[in-house]
Amino acid sequence: MINRRNFIKSAAAASGLMLLPAWAAGKGKGPNSKFNVAIIGVGGRGGSAVKAFMESPEVNVAAFCDVDDDRAAGFYKKYPNVQRFRDFRVMLDKAGSFIDGVAISTPDHMHYPIAAWAMAKGKHVYCEKPLARTIWETREMRRLADKAGVFTQMGNQGHTNEGWRIVKEWADSDVIGKVKDIYIWTNRPIWPQGDLEIPKGEKIPSTLDYDLWLGVAPYQPYSKSVIPFKWRGMRNYGTGAAGDMACHFLDVPYSAFGLGCPFKIVGNSSKFNDYSWPKEASTVMTFRSTKYGDNGIIRLHWYDGGRKPKEIERVPDSFLKDPRNNNCTFIVGTKETVYTNEYGIGTMLFPREKMVAAMKSKSLPGKTIPRSTAPGNPHREWALACIDGKQPMGNFSYAAPFTEMALLGMIAITQPDRELSYVSESMEFLDCPEANKYVRSLYDYRKEFMV
Repeated sequence: MINRRNFIKSAAAASGLMLLPAWAAGKGKGPNSKFNVAIIGVGGRGGSAVKAFMESPEVNVAAFCDVDDDRAAGFYKKYPNVQRFRDFRVMLDKAGSFIDGVAISTPDHMHYPIAAWAMAKGKHVYCEKPLARTIWETREMRRLADKAGVFTQMGNQGHTNEGWRIVKEWADSDVIGKVKDIYIWTNRPIWPQGDLEIPKGEKIPSTLDYDLWLGVAPYQPYSKSVIPFKWRGMRNYGTGAAGDMACHFLDVPYSAFGLGCPFKIVGNSSKFNDYSWPKEASTVMTFRSTKYGDNGIIRLHWYDGGRKPKEIERVPDSFLKDPRNNNCTFIVGTKETVYTNEYGIGTMLFPREKMVAAMKSKSLPGKTIPRSTAPGNPHREWALACIDGKQPMGNFSYAAPFTEMALLGMIAITQPDRELSYVSESMEFLDCPEANKYVRSLYDYRKEFMV
């Protein structure tokens, strides 16, 4: 008897994992002049995918997949003619011939396994940020995407916006000078995190397939204190405040300056445990940058949970102390300081008077970097790229190392105040086996959910 796992392996091997629709090899739309997408995770964040695709004339939503009928009920009612599934594996088997790509909007721990199944079936993949829960998973997703030849995208609104492009244009024109320090802070988490205990459990709602929700994760009792929204702070499922928001905030400096991975990192946090991430944390990452860095070095300071820097060059204390300024990025150069927000919007020289003067004098450089085909709408950017037969800018080759950089901060706080030396090429920390164990998952994946 051939089970689903062996079937997909055999099919993938027979075709070299190149199971793309014939039209996807080059320009042109699908047979019905639409890009057919399945949305996995319809409720919650998936609602943005539904809205974006339903409003894109080039896209046909071919299937919905959600483990929680109640969470997805609103869209099920609004779009009754869209096929519905609970199990993504069943959907890919039964409706795969009608699907060109999948959009994954599930909790973090299911990004990698779902993407792996989809790419083994030759489907293009859109995946919400963070790309995955561990560094090893991000590397695997990039490898599988390259092998399958599919078009991929990580959901990151900021990468489609102008912010990082503007900063790069300013840096390349020497407006900023050499970059010394980058300061980023967020008020996340806005969900429970800290030194929490595993809940005792309660009755599972009849509308939820809890086994499918757990997916690759080990069993723990169901609790409404975790599902549907508060899983982000739980280490088996989510990546905490940094995993949630760093893949927004860090994009501007990562993309503008080509940061790559830090070679040194140190972090600390409030108390936490193996079950839950901390309420607050901070890290300092040090990057080599001969082109942009002051003395070849750029330091990035990350704060979450209400922590903030004590001082920033050219930024008044009153700004830092104002509780309204709780999600900010400042890039400090030898000439100027730049401000932007988590999505790369409102990018300007700081203080505002500097920006006003620069605009009046027309001293800022013009646009030299191509802009997104769908600013602020990564879902549509991905769909348009798939239709045109090309990789979008937010593809996994970009998203995997970017997410790796963000996840390094999560690992650093497990070794408080210890400076870690990281070697990206070998994916390991020098002389710190205690940190290396977090590069992969600390639990064995349930095999029935793995390709």
